[in-house]
Amino acid sequence: MKESGDQEVKFKQRFSSMVVVVCCALMVALAGCGGGVKDAKPTAGGKKVINIGLMNAPAGFNPLEWSDVSQNLVTALLFLPLVDLEEDMTYKPLLADSIETKDNQTYTVKLNPKAKWTDGKPVTADDVLFTLKLITNPKVASTVASSFTILEGLDANGKNSSGGDISGAKKLDANTVQFKTKKPMDANLFRDSVGTKLKTMPMHVLKDVAPEKIYQHPFMQKPDVTSGAFKLVAYQKGQYVQFIANKEYFKGSPKVDEIFLKVMPGSNITAQLQTGEIDMNETKVGLVPFEDTEKVKAMAHLTTGFSEPNAIQTLMINIEKIPDVRVRKAISYAINRNMIRDNLLKGTGDGIELPYFAFSPFINKTIPATPYDPEKAKQLLKEAGWENAKPIHFDVPTGNKVREQVADIITENLKQVGLNVQVQKYDFVTSLTKGKKGEFDIYLVGIPIYYPNNPDVSQILKTGATLNLSRYSNPEMDQLLLDGMNTVDPEKRKQIYNKVQELFYRDLPCPGVYVQKQLWAVNKRVLVGRPRWTGLFSNVQEWDIKQ
Repeated sequence: MKESGDQEVKFKQRFSSMVVVVCCALMVALAGCGGGVKDAKPTAGGKKVINIGLMNAPAGFNPLEWSDVSQNLVTALLFLPLVDLEEDMTYKPLLADSIETKDNQTYTVKLNPKAKWTDGKPVTADDVLFTLKLITNPKVASTVASSFTILEGLDANGKNSSGGDISGAKKLDANTVQFKTKKPMDANLFRDSVGTKLKTMPMHVLKDVAPEKIYQHPFMQKPDVTSGAFKLVAYQKGQYVQFIANKEYFKGSPKVDEIFLKVMPGSNITAQLQTGEIDMNETKVGLVPFEDTEKVKAMAHLTTGFSEPNAIQTLMINIEKIPDVRVRKAISYAINRNMIRDNLLKGTGDGIELPYFAFSPFINKTIPATPYDPEKAKQLLKEAGWENAKPIHFDVPTGNKVREQVADIITENLKQVGLNVQVQKYDFVTSLTKGKKGEFDIYLVGIPIYYPNNPDVSQILKTGATLNLSRYSNPEMDQLLLDGMNTVDPEKRKQIYNKVQELFYRDLPCPGVYVQKQLWAVNKRVLVGRPRWTGLFSNVQEWDIKQ
Protein backbone atom coordinates (compact mmCIF):
# COMPACT_ATOMS: atom_id res chain seq x y z
CA MET A 1 0.00 0.00 0.00
CA LYS A 2 1.06 3.57 -0.63
CA GLU A 3 0.56 6.11 2.13
CA SER A 4 -1.59 9.17 1.39
CA GLY A 5 0.60 12.07 0.42
CA ASP A 6 2.85 9.93 -1.84
CA GLN A 7 2.76 10.66 -5.55
CA GLU A 8 -0.57 9.83 -7.11
CA VAL A 9 -0.85 6.59 -9.01
CA LYS A 10 -2.05 7.35 -12.51
CA PHE A 11 -2.97 4.89 -15.17
CA LYS A 12 -2.80 6.50 -18.59
CA GLN A 13 -2.56 3.42 -20.79
CA ARG A 14 -5.49 1.97 -22.60
CA PHE A 15 -6.04 -1.69 -22.04
CA SER A 16 -7.64 -4.05 -24.47
CA SER A 17 -8.17 -6.86 -22.03
CA MET A 18 -10.93 -6.72 -19.42
CA VAL A 19 -8.74 -8.83 -17.13
CA VAL A 20 -6.05 -6.18 -17.24
CA VAL A 21 -8.64 -3.46 -16.54
CA VAL A 22 -9.88 -5.35 -13.50
CA CYS A 23 -6.33 -5.89 -12.25
CA CYS A 24 -5.56 -2.20 -12.60
CA ALA A 25 -8.75 -1.30 -10.77
CA LEU A 26 -7.67 -3.56 -7.93
CA MET A 27 -4.27 -1.88 -7.86
CA VAL A 28 -5.90 1.55 -7.56
CA ALA A 29 -8.19 0.31 -4.81
CA LEU A 30 -5.25 -1.07 -2.86
CA ALA A 31 -3.25 2.12 -3.28
CA GLY A 32 -6.09 4.15 -1.77
CA CYS A 33 -7.08 1.65 0.90
CA GLY A 34 -8.04 3.29 4.20
CA GLY A 35 -6.88 6.71 3.10
CA GLY A 36 -3.37 5.33 2.75
CA VAL A 37 -3.02 4.62 6.47
CA LYS A 38 -1.22 1.44 7.43
CA ASP A 39 -2.45 -1.13 9.92
CA ALA A 40 -0.47 -1.47 13.13
CA LYS A 41 0.79 -4.88 12.10
CA PRO A 42 4.53 -4.90 11.38
CA THR A 43 5.12 -4.24 7.69
CA ALA A 44 7.34 -6.26 5.41
CA GLY A 45 10.13 -3.86 6.29
CA GLY A 46 9.60 -4.53 9.97
CA LYS A 47 7.96 -1.20 10.81
CA LYS A 48 5.71 -0.99 13.82
CA VAL A 49 2.69 1.25 13.19
CA ILE A 50 -0.17 2.11 15.55
CA ASN A 51 -3.44 3.65 14.35
CA ILE A 52 -5.67 5.64 16.70
CA GLY A 53 -9.24 6.68 15.95
CA LEU A 54 -10.64 10.13 16.71
CA MET A 55 -13.69 12.03 15.54
CA ASN A 56 -12.54 15.65 15.50
CA ALA A 57 -9.67 16.81 13.32
CA PRO A 58 -7.20 19.23 14.90
CA ALA A 59 -7.41 22.81 13.65
CA GLY A 60 -3.61 22.89 13.50
CA PHE A 61 -0.53 22.34 15.65
CA ASN A 62 -0.48 25.48 17.76
CA PRO A 63 0.81 24.87 21.32
CA LEU A 64 -0.38 28.33 22.36
CA GLU A 65 -3.97 27.10 22.02
CA TRP A 66 -5.84 25.05 24.59
CA SER A 67 -9.54 25.09 23.72
CA ASP A 68 -9.35 22.69 20.74
CA VAL A 69 -9.04 19.26 22.36
CA SER A 70 -7.72 17.56 19.22
CA GLN A 71 -5.10 20.25 18.70
CA ASN A 72 -4.16 20.00 22.38
CA LEU A 73 -3.71 16.25 21.89
CA VAL A 74 -1.31 16.52 18.95
CA THR A 75 0.70 19.42 20.33
CA ALA A 76 1.34 17.46 23.54
CA LEU A 77 3.05 14.83 21.38
CA LEU A 78 5.24 17.40 19.62
CA PHE A 79 5.92 20.12 22.21
CA LEU A 80 6.66 18.84 25.68
CA PRO A 81 5.23 20.58 28.73
CA LEU A 82 7.40 20.87 31.83
CA VAL A 83 5.48 18.09 33.62
CA ASP A 84 2.65 15.68 32.88
CA LEU A 85 -0.26 14.65 35.09
CA GLU A 86 -0.44 10.92 35.79
CA GLU A 87 -3.54 8.85 36.55
CA ASP A 88 -2.53 8.65 40.22
CA MET A 89 -2.75 12.48 40.26
CA THR A 90 1.01 12.97 40.62
CA TYR A 91 3.13 15.02 38.23
CA LYS A 92 5.82 13.32 36.17
CA PRO A 93 8.79 15.32 34.85
CA LEU A 94 8.89 15.77 31.08
CA LEU A 95 10.89 18.73 29.82
CA ALA A 96 11.64 19.68 33.42
CA ASP A 97 13.94 17.54 35.53
CA SER A 98 12.53 19.08 38.70
CA ILE A 99 10.32 21.85 40.08
CA GLU A 100 11.27 22.96 43.58
CA THR A 101 10.05 25.60 46.02
CA LYS A 102 10.82 26.50 49.61
CA ASP A 103 8.17 29.15 50.16
CA ASN A 104 5.40 28.18 47.70
CA GLN A 105 6.00 31.44 45.85
CA THR A 106 9.38 31.12 44.15
CA TYR A 107 9.63 28.02 41.94
CA THR A 108 12.90 26.84 40.43
CA VAL A 109 12.50 24.76 37.28
CA LYS A 110 15.51 22.76 36.12
CA LEU A 111 15.26 21.51 32.54
CA ASN A 112 16.49 18.09 31.53
CA PRO A 113 20.00 18.81 30.19
CA LYS A 114 19.58 16.05 27.59
CA ALA A 115 16.47 17.63 26.04
CA LYS A 116 16.94 18.72 22.45
CA TRP A 117 14.99 19.79 19.41
CA THR A 118 14.65 17.53 16.40
CA ASP A 119 17.23 19.64 14.56
CA GLY A 120 19.78 18.72 17.23
CA LYS A 121 19.88 22.02 19.12
CA PRO A 122 19.38 21.91 22.91
CA VAL A 123 16.13 22.97 24.57
CA THR A 124 17.08 25.80 26.91
CA ALA A 125 15.74 28.31 29.40
CA ASP A 126 15.68 30.82 26.54
CA ASP A 127 13.11 28.66 24.73
CA VAL A 128 10.93 28.47 27.85
CA LEU A 129 10.98 32.24 28.38
CA PHE A 130 10.44 32.90 24.66
CA THR A 131 7.30 30.74 24.74
CA LEU A 132 6.04 32.39 27.92
CA LYS A 133 6.48 35.81 26.31
CA LEU A 134 4.44 34.69 23.30
CA ILE A 135 1.63 33.32 25.46
CA THR A 136 1.47 36.49 27.54
CA ASN A 137 1.91 39.00 24.71
CA PRO A 138 -1.27 41.11 24.37
CA LYS A 139 -0.95 40.81 20.58
CA VAL A 140 -1.19 36.99 20.75
CA ALA A 141 -4.70 35.59 21.27
CA SER A 142 -3.50 32.58 23.26
CA THR A 143 -6.22 30.68 25.11
CA VAL A 144 -3.55 29.30 27.46
CA ALA A 145 -2.79 32.74 28.90
CA SER A 146 -5.44 32.53 31.62
CA SER A 147 -3.40 29.78 33.30
CA PHE A 148 -0.52 32.22 33.84
CA THR A 149 -2.36 34.93 35.77
CA ILE A 150 -0.68 33.57 38.91
CA LEU A 151 2.73 34.91 37.83
CA GLU A 152 4.09 38.19 39.08
CA GLY A 153 4.13 40.83 36.36
CA LEU A 154 1.08 39.55 34.47
CA ASP A 155 -2.40 41.05 34.54
CA ALA A 156 -5.73 39.44 35.37
CA ASN A 157 -5.90 37.86 31.90
CA GLY A 158 -2.39 36.42 32.03
CA LYS A 159 -1.02 39.12 29.75
CA ASN A 160 2.13 41.23 30.03
CA SER A 161 0.51 44.60 29.50
CA SER A 162 3.74 46.45 30.36
CA GLY A 163 5.48 45.06 27.29
CA GLY A 164 8.79 44.64 29.13
CA ASP A 165 10.36 41.65 30.84
CA ILE A 166 8.10 39.51 33.01
CA SER A 167 9.16 40.09 36.61
CA GLY A 168 7.84 36.67 37.64
CA ALA A 169 10.07 34.70 35.24
CA LYS A 170 13.82 34.87 34.79
CA LYS A 171 16.69 32.77 33.50
CA LEU A 172 19.20 31.57 36.11
CA ASP A 173 21.35 29.59 33.70
CA ALA A 174 21.02 27.76 30.38
CA ASN A 175 18.89 25.02 31.94
CA THR A 176 17.18 26.79 34.84
CA VAL A 177 14.20 29.14 34.99
CA GLN A 178 12.88 30.77 38.14
CA PHE A 179 9.20 31.66 38.40
CA LYS A 180 7.63 33.85 41.06
CA THR A 181 3.90 33.88 41.76
CA LYS A 182 2.00 36.92 43.00
CA LYS A 183 1.35 35.22 46.32
CA PRO A 184 2.21 31.86 47.91
CA MET A 185 0.15 29.09 46.38
CA ASP A 186 -0.31 25.34 46.44
CA ALA A 187 2.61 23.72 44.60
CA ASN A 188 0.30 21.38 42.70
CA LEU A 189 -1.63 24.36 41.38
CA PHE A 190 1.63 25.80 40.05
CA ARG A 191 2.51 22.47 38.43
CA ASP A 192 -0.91 22.31 36.83
CA SER A 193 -1.14 25.95 35.74
CA VAL A 194 2.40 26.48 34.51
CA GLY A 195 3.90 22.99 34.45
CA THR A 196 1.32 21.31 32.21
CA LYS A 197 0.25 24.34 30.13
CA LEU A 198 3.61 25.73 29.00
CA LYS A 199 4.52 23.74 25.88
CA THR A 200 7.92 25.09 24.94
CA MET A 201 8.57 26.27 21.37
CA PRO A 202 11.93 26.71 19.57
CA MET A 203 13.15 30.29 19.87
CA HIS A 204 15.82 29.85 17.20
CA VAL A 205 13.13 29.01 14.64
CA LEU A 206 10.50 31.61 15.53
CA LYS A 207 12.37 34.54 17.10
CA ASP A 208 12.05 36.71 13.99
CA VAL A 209 8.28 36.21 13.60
CA ALA A 210 6.19 39.18 14.74
CA PRO A 211 4.03 38.06 17.69
CA GLU A 212 0.84 39.32 16.04
CA LYS A 213 1.60 37.09 13.03
CA ILE A 214 2.61 33.94 14.91
CA TYR A 215 -0.80 32.25 14.45
CA GLN A 216 -0.60 32.69 10.68
CA HIS A 217 2.95 31.38 10.40
CA PRO A 218 3.33 28.09 8.43
CA PHE A 219 5.04 26.56 11.48
CA MET A 220 1.66 26.41 13.24
CA GLN A 221 0.28 24.16 10.51
CA LYS A 222 3.38 22.02 9.98
CA PRO A 223 5.96 22.38 12.76
CA ASP A 224 9.25 20.87 11.63
CA VAL A 225 11.32 21.45 14.78
CA THR A 226 9.82 19.84 17.87
CA SER A 227 10.89 18.20 21.12
CA GLY A 228 8.61 15.21 21.64
CA ALA A 229 8.99 11.48 21.08
CA PHE A 230 7.44 11.70 17.60
CA LYS A 231 7.76 14.08 14.65
CA LEU A 232 5.03 15.30 12.34
CA VAL A 233 5.21 13.90 8.81
CA ALA A 234 1.89 14.73 7.18
CA TYR A 235 -1.56 16.07 7.92
CA GLN A 236 -4.38 15.32 5.51
CA LYS A 237 -7.17 17.47 6.93
CA GLY A 238 -10.25 15.53 7.85
CA GLN A 239 -8.46 12.22 7.23
CA TYR A 240 -5.33 11.58 9.26
CA VAL A 241 -2.22 12.89 10.99
CA GLN A 242 1.00 10.91 10.50
CA PHE A 243 3.91 10.90 12.96
CA ILE A 244 7.26 9.10 12.86
CA ALA A 245 9.50 8.24 15.77
CA ASN A 246 12.07 10.75 16.93
CA LYS A 247 14.95 8.29 17.25
CA GLU A 248 17.00 10.90 19.12
CA TYR A 249 14.33 11.52 21.78
CA PHE A 250 16.15 12.31 25.01
CA LYS A 251 14.00 9.99 27.13
CA GLY A 252 14.70 7.05 24.86
CA SER A 253 14.10 6.09 21.26
CA PRO A 254 10.43 5.06 20.74
CA LYS A 255 9.78 1.37 20.10
CA VAL A 256 6.99 2.16 17.63
CA ASP A 257 8.02 3.57 14.25
CA GLU A 258 4.87 5.44 13.24
CA ILE A 259 1.60 6.65 14.73
CA PHE A 260 -1.44 7.61 12.69
CA LEU A 261 -4.39 9.54 14.09
CA LYS A 262 -7.29 8.66 11.82
CA VAL A 263 -10.27 11.02 11.68
CA MET A 264 -13.65 9.35 11.25
CA PRO A 265 -17.26 9.30 12.46
CA GLY A 266 -17.95 7.45 15.69
CA SER A 267 -19.62 4.55 13.88
CA ASN A 268 -16.41 3.98 11.92
CA ILE A 269 -14.43 3.81 15.16
CA THR A 270 -16.43 0.74 16.15
CA ALA A 271 -16.07 -0.83 12.70
CA GLN A 272 -12.32 -0.22 12.49
CA LEU A 273 -11.70 -1.47 16.03
CA GLN A 274 -13.43 -4.65 14.91
CA THR A 275 -11.42 -5.05 11.70
CA GLY A 276 -8.11 -4.01 13.26
CA GLU A 277 -7.75 -0.94 11.04
CA ILE A 278 -7.34 1.09 14.21
CA ASP A 279 -5.68 -0.20 17.36
CA MET A 280 -7.31 2.07 19.92
CA ASN A 281 -9.66 5.00 20.32
CA GLU A 282 -8.99 8.34 22.02
CA THR A 283 -11.41 8.89 24.89
CA LYS A 284 -11.81 12.67 24.62
CA VAL A 285 -12.36 13.04 20.87
CA GLY A 286 -12.51 9.43 19.71
CA LEU A 287 -15.59 8.14 21.47
CA VAL A 288 -17.06 4.73 20.83
CA PRO A 289 -20.76 5.38 20.11
CA PHE A 290 -22.74 4.65 23.23
CA GLU A 291 -24.98 2.17 21.46
CA ASP A 292 -21.88 0.16 20.47
CA THR A 293 -20.54 -0.20 24.03
CA GLU A 294 -21.51 -3.83 24.57
CA LYS A 295 -20.53 -4.78 21.03
CA VAL A 296 -17.01 -3.41 21.49
CA LYS A 297 -16.64 -4.90 24.98
CA ALA A 298 -17.47 -8.31 23.51
CA MET A 299 -14.71 -8.21 20.87
CA ALA A 300 -12.25 -10.90 21.95
CA HIS A 301 -9.22 -9.26 20.34
CA LEU A 302 -9.65 -6.05 22.37
CA THR A 303 -8.84 -5.04 25.93
CA THR A 304 -11.45 -2.56 27.18
CA GLY A 305 -12.17 -0.39 30.19
CA PHE A 306 -13.75 2.89 31.23
CA SER A 307 -11.89 6.12 31.85
CA GLU A 308 -12.90 8.58 34.54
CA PRO A 309 -14.86 11.59 33.27
CA ASN A 310 -12.50 14.17 31.84
CA ALA A 311 -15.00 16.87 30.93
CA ILE A 312 -18.27 18.36 32.05
CA GLN A 313 -20.76 18.76 29.23
CA THR A 314 -21.84 22.31 29.93
CA LEU A 315 -24.69 24.47 28.70
CA MET A 316 -23.15 27.86 28.06
CA ILE A 317 -25.86 30.53 28.35
CA ASN A 318 -24.95 33.79 26.65
CA ILE A 319 -25.66 36.37 29.35
CA GLU A 320 -25.65 39.17 26.78
CA LYS A 321 -28.61 37.43 25.10
CA ILE A 322 -30.25 36.02 28.26
CA PRO A 323 -29.41 38.49 31.06
CA ASP A 324 -32.25 37.54 33.44
CA VAL A 325 -31.10 34.89 35.90
CA ARG A 326 -34.69 33.67 36.21
CA VAL A 327 -34.62 32.57 32.59
CA ARG A 328 -31.28 30.82 33.11
CA LYS A 329 -32.70 29.09 36.19
CA ALA A 330 -35.78 28.10 34.21
CA ILE A 331 -33.61 26.48 31.56
CA SER A 332 -31.84 24.40 34.21
CA TYR A 333 -35.13 23.37 35.89
CA ALA A 334 -36.46 22.31 32.49
CA ILE A 335 -33.61 19.85 31.78
CA ASN A 336 -34.43 16.26 32.72
CA ARG A 337 -30.97 15.15 33.88
CA ASN A 338 -32.35 11.97 35.45
CA MET A 339 -33.73 10.89 32.09
CA ILE A 340 -30.35 11.56 30.50
CA ARG A 341 -28.66 9.50 33.21
CA ASP A 342 -31.10 6.58 33.27
CA ASN A 343 -32.23 6.24 29.66
CA LEU A 344 -29.17 7.39 27.75
CA LEU A 345 -26.03 7.04 29.87
CA LYS A 346 -27.25 3.85 31.62
CA GLY A 347 -24.68 3.68 34.38
CA THR A 348 -21.76 5.26 32.52
CA GLY A 349 -22.42 8.80 33.69
CA ASP A 350 -24.56 11.16 35.73
CA GLY A 351 -26.32 14.48 35.69
CA ILE A 352 -24.44 17.50 37.02
CA GLU A 353 -24.93 21.24 37.47
CA LEU A 354 -21.98 22.60 39.48
CA PRO A 355 -18.56 22.87 37.77
CA TYR A 356 -17.04 20.11 39.92
CA PHE A 357 -17.17 16.34 39.72
CA ALA A 358 -19.09 14.62 42.52
CA PHE A 359 -15.86 12.95 43.71
CA SER A 360 -13.94 16.22 43.95
CA PRO A 361 -12.87 17.11 47.51
CA PHE A 362 -13.88 20.68 46.64
CA ILE A 363 -17.53 19.94 45.90
CA ASN A 364 -19.92 22.00 48.04
CA LYS A 365 -22.30 19.37 49.36
CA THR A 366 -24.62 21.93 50.94
CA ILE A 367 -25.88 23.13 47.56
CA PRO A 368 -28.97 21.19 46.45
CA ALA A 369 -29.16 19.71 42.99
CA THR A 370 -31.63 21.51 40.75
CA PRO A 371 -34.47 19.02 40.16
CA TYR A 372 -36.34 18.46 36.94
CA ASP A 373 -39.34 20.73 37.48
CA PRO A 374 -41.01 21.98 34.29
CA GLU A 375 -43.74 23.77 36.25
CA LYS A 376 -41.15 25.73 38.20
CA ALA A 377 -39.47 26.56 34.89
CA LYS A 378 -42.74 27.91 33.46
CA GLN A 379 -43.31 29.98 36.61
CA LEU A 380 -39.84 31.57 36.38
CA LEU A 381 -40.29 32.35 32.69
CA LYS A 382 -43.61 34.03 33.46
CA GLU A 383 -42.06 36.06 36.29
CA ALA A 384 -39.26 37.17 33.96
CA GLY A 385 -41.75 38.24 31.29
CA TRP A 386 -40.02 36.07 28.71
CA GLU A 387 -41.75 36.10 25.33
CA ASN A 388 -42.10 32.45 24.40
CA ALA A 389 -42.16 33.26 20.69
CA LYS A 390 -38.68 34.74 20.94
CA PRO A 391 -36.25 32.27 19.33
CA ILE A 392 -33.43 30.73 21.36
CA HIS A 393 -30.58 29.67 19.10
CA PHE A 394 -29.10 26.44 20.43
CA ASP A 395 -25.66 25.61 18.99
CA VAL A 396 -24.60 21.96 19.07
CA PRO A 397 -21.21 20.64 17.87
CA THR A 398 -21.39 17.45 15.82
CA GLY A 399 -19.22 14.36 16.21
CA ASN A 400 -20.09 13.30 19.76
CA LYS A 401 -23.28 11.29 19.23
CA VAL A 402 -24.18 11.11 22.92
CA ARG A 403 -23.91 14.88 23.21
CA GLU A 404 -26.06 15.27 20.11
CA GLN A 405 -28.68 12.96 21.65
CA VAL A 406 -28.55 14.92 24.90
CA ALA A 407 -29.05 18.10 22.88
CA ASP A 408 -32.19 16.52 21.39
CA ILE A 409 -33.50 15.81 24.90
CA ILE A 410 -32.70 19.35 26.06
CA THR A 411 -34.45 20.77 22.99
CA GLU A 412 -37.63 18.83 23.72
CA ASN A 413 -37.45 19.71 27.43
CA LEU A 414 -37.19 23.41 26.65
CA LYS A 415 -39.97 23.30 24.08
CA GLN A 416 -42.22 21.62 26.66
CA VAL A 417 -41.95 24.69 28.91
CA GLY A 418 -42.78 27.00 26.02
CA LEU A 419 -39.36 28.07 24.75
CA ASN A 420 -38.90 28.48 21.00
CA VAL A 421 -35.64 26.57 20.56
CA GLN A 422 -33.94 26.56 17.17
CA VAL A 423 -31.09 24.06 16.91
CA GLN A 424 -28.02 24.89 14.83
CA LYS A 425 -25.42 22.15 14.32
CA TYR A 426 -21.82 22.74 13.25
CA ASP A 427 -18.58 20.79 13.23
CA PHE A 428 -16.66 21.27 16.47
CA VAL A 429 -14.11 23.81 15.20
CA THR A 430 -16.82 25.99 13.65
CA SER A 431 -19.04 25.79 16.72
CA LEU A 432 -16.17 26.77 19.04
CA THR A 433 -15.24 29.69 16.79
CA LYS A 434 -18.84 30.91 16.93
CA GLY A 435 -18.89 30.27 20.67
CA LYS A 436 -15.86 32.49 21.26
CA LYS A 437 -17.52 35.25 19.23
CA GLY A 438 -20.72 34.97 21.27
CA GLU A 439 -22.78 34.00 18.22
CA PHE A 440 -25.23 31.79 20.12
CA ASP A 441 -27.90 31.94 22.81
CA ILE A 442 -27.15 28.57 24.40
CA TYR A 443 -24.29 26.24 23.47
CA LEU A 444 -23.63 22.66 24.66
CA VAL A 445 -19.89 22.03 24.89
CA GLY A 446 -17.50 19.85 26.87
CA ILE A 447 -15.22 21.71 29.29
CA PRO A 448 -12.04 19.76 30.17
CA ILE A 449 -11.67 19.40 33.94
CA TYR A 450 -8.64 18.01 35.77
CA TYR A 451 -9.54 17.48 39.42
CA PRO A 452 -8.92 17.03 42.27
CA ASN A 453 -5.50 18.70 42.02
CA ASN A 454 -6.72 21.98 40.61
CA PRO A 455 -10.08 23.38 41.72
CA ASP A 456 -9.63 26.62 39.77
CA VAL A 457 -12.53 27.31 37.39
CA SER A 458 -11.31 30.69 36.16
CA GLN A 459 -11.34 29.37 32.59
CA ILE A 460 -15.15 29.48 32.50
CA LEU A 461 -16.09 32.03 35.19
CA LYS A 462 -13.48 34.76 35.27
CA THR A 463 -14.23 37.98 33.42
CA GLY A 464 -12.66 37.82 29.96
CA ALA A 465 -11.34 34.26 30.30
CA THR A 466 -10.95 32.42 27.02
CA LEU A 467 -13.54 29.73 27.79
CA ASN A 468 -15.93 32.08 29.56
CA LEU A 469 -18.21 31.69 26.58
CA SER A 470 -21.25 32.78 28.60
CA ARG A 471 -19.71 36.29 28.91
CA TYR A 472 -20.20 36.12 32.68
CA SER A 473 -18.66 39.02 34.61
CA ASN A 474 -18.89 39.42 38.37
CA PRO A 475 -16.20 41.25 40.41
CA GLU A 476 -17.05 39.18 43.49
CA MET A 477 -16.46 35.96 41.55
CA ASP A 478 -13.22 37.32 40.07
CA GLN A 479 -11.90 38.10 43.55
CA LEU A 480 -12.87 34.69 44.91
CA LEU A 481 -11.10 32.95 42.04
CA LEU A 482 -8.00 35.05 42.63
CA ASP A 483 -8.09 34.34 46.37
CA GLY A 484 -8.46 30.62 45.69
CA MET A 485 -5.34 30.52 43.54
CA ASN A 486 -3.33 32.50 46.07
CA THR A 487 -4.30 30.53 49.17
CA VAL A 488 -2.10 27.69 50.41
CA ASP A 489 -4.04 26.64 53.53
CA PRO A 490 -6.30 23.68 52.50
CA GLU A 491 -9.22 24.59 54.77
CA LYS A 492 -9.26 28.22 53.68
CA ARG A 493 -9.13 27.16 50.02
CA LYS A 494 -12.08 24.84 50.59
CA GLN A 495 -14.09 27.70 52.09
CA ILE A 496 -13.26 29.94 49.13
CA TYR A 497 -14.37 27.36 46.57
CA ASN A 498 -17.53 26.72 48.57
CA LYS A 499 -18.34 30.41 48.03
CA VAL A 500 -17.43 30.13 44.34
CA GLN A 501 -20.06 27.42 43.96
CA GLU A 502 -22.66 29.36 45.95
CA LEU A 503 -22.20 32.33 43.64
CA PHE A 504 -22.25 30.06 40.59
CA TYR A 505 -25.51 28.48 41.77
CA ARG A 506 -27.02 31.93 42.33
CA ASP A 507 -26.04 33.38 38.94
CA LEU A 508 -25.99 30.15 36.88
CA PRO A 509 -24.11 31.38 33.80
CA CYS A 510 -23.24 27.91 32.52
CA PRO A 511 -24.97 24.98 34.23
CA GLY A 512 -23.49 21.56 33.77
CA VAL A 513 -25.69 18.90 32.17
CA TYR A 514 -23.88 15.57 32.42
CA VAL A 515 -20.57 13.76 32.80
CA GLN A 516 -19.73 10.47 31.18
CA LYS A 517 -17.12 7.79 31.61
CA GLN A 518 -15.71 6.85 28.24
CA LEU A 519 -15.08 3.37 26.90
CA TRP A 520 -11.53 2.77 25.76
CA ALA A 521 -10.48 -0.18 23.66
CA VAL A 522 -7.02 -1.42 22.66
CA ASN A 523 -6.08 -4.22 20.31
CA LYS A 524 -4.32 -6.99 22.24
CA ARG A 525 -1.41 -6.89 19.83
CA VAL A 526 -0.50 -3.58 21.50
CA LEU A 527 1.81 -4.62 24.33
CA VAL A 528 2.27 -1.18 25.89
CA GLY A 529 0.04 1.85 25.33
CA ARG A 530 -3.56 2.73 26.04
CA PRO A 531 -5.80 5.79 26.35
CA ARG A 532 -5.46 7.61 29.67
CA TRP A 533 -7.96 10.16 30.90
CA THR A 534 -5.12 12.49 31.91
CA GLY A 535 -3.45 12.33 28.49
CA LEU A 536 -2.99 9.81 25.73
CA PHE A 537 0.73 10.14 25.07
CA SER A 538 2.31 10.41 28.53
CA ASN A 539 4.55 7.34 28.05
CA VAL A 540 4.44 7.08 24.27
CA GLN A 541 8.15 6.26 23.85
CA GLU A 542 7.45 3.01 25.72
CA TRP A 543 4.56 1.92 23.49
CA ASP A 544 5.10 -1.37 21.70
CA ILE A 545 3.29 -3.97 19.60
CA LYS A 546 3.81 -7.63 18.83
CA GLN A 547 6.19 -8.46 16.02
